[in-house]
Amino acid sequence: MNLYRFFKTRVFYITLLITVISFGLLSRLETDPSSQFDNEQTVQEEEHVGIVATEDITAETSFEQLYASLTASGYILIMVGIFAIVYTEQERKSGFLKNLLTTRREKKNIFAAKIPVVFLYTLIMFLGSLLAIRLGSLGRGEGMYEIKSMGVLFRFITDEVILHTVFGIAMMAIYEITRNTIIPIMLAIFGSANLHGMLLNMIESKLVSMRPSLAGFMEKYALSRNLIVTKINVLGDEGMDFPSMNLIVVITIGLILYSVMGMLIFTKRDTI
Repeated sequence: MNLYRFFKTRVFYITLLITVISFGLLSRLETDPSSQFDNEQTVQEEEHVGIVATEDITAETSFEQLYASLTASGYILIMVGIFAIVYTEQERKSGFLKNLLTTRREKKNIFAAKIPVVFLYTLIMFLGSLLAIRLGSLGRGEGMYEIKSMGVLFRFITDEVILHTVFGIAMMAIYEITRNTIIPIMLAIFGSANLHGMLLNMIESKLVSMRPSLAGFMEKYALSRNLIVTKINVLGDEGMDFPSMNLIVVITIGLILYSVMGMLIFTKRDTI
């Protein structure tokens, strides 16, 4: 039933269309050789508005690097967060839940059943952006922006899709707490910019300055470095060089934490 509702949801098609067009145009502009300036002052004055690559794009940049840099900009993350919130709200407003006869114990399955939908939405968004960026970067010259490793590209997409899905689950859980769309959407926007990570980093830096003996511990286990959004950003810059075990631990903890939190909150509600 959730999959049926998913393909009937207008938000899915609208956001996918906007994403494909945006990434297609952006990749065309970012990979335009005429946009590479030798004048240092001109480069400093150049301003980007909207989605931008997280690193400089040059003729030596591989397609994997181009794709990772553009998709890690935070745009898809915002779309996933907002979709998860809107999809959950529409479920409640449409009266879909009122037609479900279920026990209090089984209510948690209603929340859990939406997780595959968020995963599917995220996967389609990444595949759509993959096609758009590929088409946008074609025709730039022989050997430019070529795919050097399908394995690297596949691993990056897999990691990012799962990380974005966990973020979407977190937004669904927050929606269930507030039963309001404004607060979760604001948190999705601020969260995609990793403002909470910056705040945590400032606090951790202050603790290290007060207690220098904590420097080694913070270097390995700082919370600001092990957030979902932080991993998404770092993957866009480092790709395959990123420690896989650390990523698996963060994904596992986030997936369990937000899923259980959402299911418990949903179960505790007297009404659905």
